[in-house]
Amino acid sequence: MTVSPPIRIAAIVGLAAALGLGGLFMLAGHKSSTPTVAAPVHIVHHPFGPGVKKQAAVHTATPSHPREVAKAAAPHAPVARKAPERPSAEVAALKAGLPGTLARALGRNPVVVVALTNPQAEVDGIAYAEARTGAAAAGVGFVALNVLSQADIGRLTEHFGQVLPDPAILVYRRPATLVVRIDGFVDKDTVAQAAHNATVGG
Repeated sequence: MTVSPPIRIAAIVGLAAALGLGGLFMLAGHKSSTPTVAAPVHIVHHPFGPGVKKQAAVHTATPSHPREVAKAAAPHAPVARKAPERPSAEVAALKAGLPGTLARALGRNPVVVVALTNPQAEVDGIAYAEARTGAAAAGVGFVALNVLSQADIGRLTEHFGQVLPDPAILVYRRPATLVVRIDGFVDKDTVAQAAHNATVGG
């Protein structure tokens, strides 16, 4: 069978067009089947939890100024405590040669009853109780001095120039005046009366 030239040309053109379309479809299919690689995504993790709060608190509490850093590092200087001043009446009694215990009592009270006692003697214990009760009834100060103690009685012994008896009662008035001295046992009423007289006389 003989094909005319026009038909032959049309067939060749159609075949070329078909081949061209087929190539395009193959290329499109190849591109669509290639996997697409996504760009890496950077994830920012925000801090959370109790540990983060603690670190933040420590950071904010740290002083940044040089003076604040030096102040925080400097040790606390010890506070010097001033010794309390002695009352003028106590100082005067000490200068007069009275024992420290009696001088402190005169610093607190205008009149003081002093009981001279021997702790080893039973009678002295009773005399001590009577003297203390009598001083309280008169509203005056009271101290007891041990005749066996040089620290208690030494200065009074020097002042009187003799060994003091026990029991005995001494009543002092500011600044360092001996108003009454009674050797031997004395009951509370006698002590109270003597203390009252010293108060009124002052």
